This record gives sequence, C-alpha cells and structure tokens, in this order.
Amino acid sequence: QVENALSKIEQPLSPETSKKAEALKKLEAATKPLRKSIIKHGLLHQNDKDIRLSVATCVSELFRILAPEPPFEDNYLRGVFELIISLFKELGNTGCPFFSKRVKILEIVARSKCFVIMLDIDCNDLVLQMFNNFFSVVRLCSEPHLSSLTNHMLSTMTHIINEETSLPLLEVVLWNLVKQEKDSPYAASQLAVSVIRNCAEKLEPFVCGFLTSCFLDRDAVEGDLKEFYHEIIFKIFQCSPQMLLAVIPNLIQELLVDQVDVRIKAVNLIGKICAQPDNCLADRYPELFVEFLKRFSDKSAEVRLNALRCAKACYLGGPFRKESREILAALESRLLDFDDRVRTEAVIVACDLARSHLKFVPEKLISEATERLRDKKISIRKKALLKLLEVYREYCKKCCEGQMTVCDHFEQIPCKILMLCYDKDYKEFRPQNIERILVEDLFPVLEVEESTRHWVHLFSLFTPLHLKALNCVLSQKKRFRSEMRYYLSVRKKEKGSCHDETHEQMKNSFVKMSASFPDPSKAEGCFQRLNEMKDNKIFNSLEELLDNMTIKNAEILR
Repeated sequence: QVENALSKIEQPLSPETSKKAEALKKLEAATKPLRKSIIKHGLLHQNDKDIRLSVATCVSELFRILAPEPPFEDNYLRGVFELIISLFKELGNTGCPFFSKRVKILEIVARSKCFVIMLDIDCNDLVLQMFNNFFSVVRLCSEPHLSSLTNHMLSTMTHIINEETSLPLLEVVLWNLVKQEKDSPYAASQLAVSVIRNCAEKLEPFVCGFLTSCFLDRDAVEGDLKEFYHEIIFKIFQCSPQMLLAVIPNLIQELLVDQVDVRIKAVNLIGKICAQPDNCLADRYPELFVEFLKRFSDKSAEVRLNALRCAKACYLGGPFRKESREILAALESRLLDFDDRVRTEAVIVACDLARSHLKFVPEKLISEATERLRDKKISIRKKALLKLLEVYREYCKKCCEGQMTVCDHFEQIPCKILMLCYDKDYKEFRPQNIERILVEDLFPVLEVEESTRHWVHLFSLFTPLHLKALNCVLSQKKRFRSEMRYYLSVRKKEKGSCHDETHEQMKNSFVKMSASFPDPSKAEGCFQRLNEMKDNKIFNSLEELLDNMTIKNAEILR
C-alpha cells in the first residue's frame, strides 16, 4: 500500500520557486514518519528479499518525490545506496516475477539522478560497485529487456562521470570495452562505447594520461589493463577518435623500436585503424603513415608479414583513397622479397585484392603476381597457381555477367600457367597436370561459347613458346586417347587370343596411360580394377566418349 501511495505522488510543478519550495516542504513533512520508520526499524538491512525490494521501492520513490534534496541524512545514505545497488545485481534474472519492480527502481533513480549524491558523501567504492554491477547485468540480460535497461544504466553512469571522473571508474569502462571472453557478449562492450561517447570531454584527460603512460613507461603502470592498450586505442578510435589526437603520434616511436613484437603490435593497430571507413589517419598523421609504409620493408620478416596482412584490410576499407595506392605499391614491392614466406603472403594478398576489385587493381600488380609462377621456390609457384586461378575464374565470371570486357593482363594468367610445362623438375607441372588444370580449374561454370571467347583471345597473345607448350599438352592428351583405344581393342580380342600375350599388352597399356595422372602407381591400380569389371556398358561408354567430337556431347556422356 505504501509503495502504491508513493508512486501516485507527483513532484510540485509550479513555475514559481517559492510555491515549489513550499510544496516540497509539505511533502517532506508528510513523508517524515515513513522515513524515520525505515531507519528506526532497520529496514535498510533486512535479509528478507521481499522486504528489501519493498523498502528499496519506497526509498527510490522518496528520492523522486523530494529531489533534489535527499530523503535521509548523510549518515544513513550509505545504507540506502547499498540496498539499492545490491538489488541491481539481480537485474540479469529477467524471468524473476520481481524483475519489473527492479527495473522500475532503476528507472526512478536514473531520472532523479540521486546516485550523484554518493560522490558528495565519499561513497566512491559504491559507485565502482554499481558500475561493475551494470556491466555484469548487461552480459546476462536477454535482448527484449536490454534496450530499456542499458538506457537507464547509461543515463546514471553518464551523470556520475560528468559530475566527477576518476581513474578507477575509467578502468571499469575500459575493461568492458575490450573484454572478448566467450561469456562477455557485445552488450557490455556497447554500453562502454556509449559511456565513452557521452562523456568524451570528461574522460579524455584520463584516457590520454593512461595511454601515454603505457607508451612511455608501461612497466610503471599498475594493473593488467596496460596489456590491452592497443586494443583500447582501436576501440576508442572507432567510437570517439577525437579523444586520441594527442595519443596516436606516440605510435611512431613504437614503429621504430628494436623490439620486433612491439613493432608488430603497432603495425597491426595502425592497419586496423586504416581499414576503418572514412578514417583520416594518413591526412591527419602523415609522418605516422609514412613510417607505417616503411614497415613493408622492415628488417624483420615477421613485421613485413604483418604489414602485408594489414594491406588487404586497409585497401578494402577505402580502395579509392589516395593512401590505398601507396599501400598497393608497398605490397607490389614485397612480391620480390628475399624471404619466401613474405613472397607467398604478398601473392595471397595481391590476388585477394584483385578478386575483390578486378576493375581497379593496377595491371602491374596482377602482372607481378603472375610472375611468381616462375619463382625459384616450388611452394610459391604452387600457391601462386592456386590464387591466380581464383582471380581468373572471378574475371571470367564478371565477363560473362557483362561487368567486364576481355583484358590482356588477365588473359596472360592462363598463358603463364601454360608455360609451366617447361618446368621439368616437378611432376606437378607436367603437361598432363597442366591439361587437367586447363580443363577443370581454369574456368568457372561457363557456356562453351563463353569459354571459347576467352580461348580465342588468349590464343591471340601466344608466342611460339606458348604454342609449343600447348602442342605438348595436346600431344599428351592424344597419346592417352590413342592408348585407351588400343586397350579397348585388345580387351575385345582377349577371348580369341593368347591370354598371356593380351594380359601383357594391357599391362603395358596401363603403364603408359598411368603416366598421364598425378599419381601413376595409384592410377595403374585403378586401371587393373577397371579391367576386372564385367559390365560391358562401361567399356562401350568409353568407346563412345573417345568417338565424340563435341564438348557438349562428351560432357553429357561423362
């Protein structure tokens, strides 16, 4: 009954100060017995949950009615706030029948701004506890209730920080900003982001002081939060970049230090910042961006590798920005790096960028990446082959859709692949394997006319060496087909001839045909099992396949 009665009492709305003050005095007198009773009977410290909730509801209503004056004397206020804050721990239990009452208490105290009083009565520990409770609750709370809860929490936290900021409060916010644990979902981080945005002006000196200390003498900074200062910089850059104007230039020194791990962290941070849409890092901090580009040629291969991994995100974040061209130039230079890991990564990044922006990536970058098919390292040639095939298939797809026209620099990719036939040292590039690549991997699913269009154009780019390589591939194919015809004819004659003689002929034929496969020994075993098949339909189909002269019919028969 008391809760219901208090909820119906409105604050005086008279525009005249004297009348409002008089009305407040009457309300104060009317509620005095209730307030005295709460203190006298120790209701603030009851263990019964129902009683505690009812008392907290009444107290919150008293704060609302009598605002801006507190309803209790200072020496009792700590107990009042302890009671209310303890109830906030249970806001995460949205299925509780008393959940709506707890939310109502939060709403009332948020609107009355009564928690600011805690700063005046030296209850900073309770403020800290309340902040931690809020972040704990939003991690547990389900989506339907999350919006209203976070709005009230944000309002309370904003009022307190704008009234009085402290490093411990900032640390609570920053911890929740960067926490990425499995049980720490997006809501806690988003609440921290909202607090930073709302209180940027008040928090900036504390943020800059903390981060600058991490740059200059991290060992002297207390606590574990210092280990995440790069993550903090990135998160704040995303939500309130103006706070970091005095901090970002410190990254130049980290790019120049002797410790490789520090340079790598700085490179990764700058890379993530550059990848943000509409960032102005290169314009606002030109010296920092120049030093970042130099890390592509850093003396440490690990730093160069990390710089290359950043290049993709940086370019995709703004492919038409001026600095993106400089990043592509730095990437291109690493295609000739003396470290094979760096060259491999450069090929991967260059091809991924080409696939994502076929029309705009420079021709020279594609050409230089294609040259890695001739790299001295077989592993790089293999990786270049796989990635360039991805690029070419995407290009063919765009041409088929009418988004691109046939281009020489992309058609050079199959030309260069064909030249791998001249590499006699590795079985992966034997003519029979190149033939399989040209047939199965070169094109996406295209109509015959579309793939023929590409063949006609790339044929116009052939040199005598290309023709010789293609003839080598086709000759290998012709030999295989001839040997298959011979085997089928021998098999037909098997019943009417010497068994040992035909068996030896077929065995020799299997050896010859197996040479056309990546794993000849495995292929030979498969031919042996094929020969043991009793179903003549299989062999009739093989004969028909050999006799077919059109691609469409052959595909249907297969």
